[in-house]
Amino acid sequence: MFSAISRERGKMNWIFACSLLLFGATNGFQEEDFLDGQLTLVVEDALDGGPDPAFSPRSTIHVRSVKSGNAVVTHMRPWTSDLEDKMRKLVEMDDFYRVRVYHKGAEDKGYVSTFTKACQLYESGLSETFNLMVDSAGSSVVGVGLVPFVAVCRGESPEVPAVQHNTTVIIRSPTPAPVPDTATYIEKMEAMKNEKAEGKDNRSFLAKYVMWMDIIPKQLIMLFSGGGQEGAR
Repeated sequence: MFSAISRERGKMNWIFACSLLLFGATNGFQEEDFLDGQLTLVVEDALDGGPDPAFSPRSTIHVRSVKSGNAVVTHMRPWTSDLEDKMRKLVEMDDFYRVRVYHKGAEDKGYVSTFTKACQLYESGLSETFNLMVDSAGSSVVGVGLVPFVAVCRGESPEVPAVQHNTTVIIRSPTPAPVPDTATYIEKMEAMKNEKAEGKDNRSFLAKYVMWMDIIPKQLIMLFSGGGQEGAR
């Protein structure tokens, strides 16, 4: 009886220990995930056509991690019938849907902007993918792209009326280029210059032997061929 109780206690302790390890690993991942390159971006769009449209806040994108691409999208306004009518007018005029993004809280907003055909977004039922390019530090956005799910307009209404933007966010950051090892190269060049100045020849005996075995036969051939010609005269 006591051995059975001991075995049960051992199983419970093992399960408890595994749970602690799993909990710790999960918390560690989340902590690293949240501490890496957090920034909040504000998305504005223009539903008025023309060369100088008016922009208004549409959504916020909270980037929690640049490495893992973890981002949360919050829409700041409901999709109303008035907005639907404006979108349809853009489609009828074969105009563009424009968006611009800036870093929330920055003194200089420094907009980055993009656009797409209004009909593409409309026929996609407002389903879209945001491609955000951030700097290497993950502290600011340097480029944005908007890709609707429909690539070619067909003049058809969406099968399901849109109730809100369906946004997928893809985050990219530049990959640093490999840095040439100039210090090592300079050291080698300096060593070669010093060896030449001192008249040293660090080649192996075999390399020197092969070189002379290549030069001597040529010299002998030239010598004998010249001698033969002189004898003929």
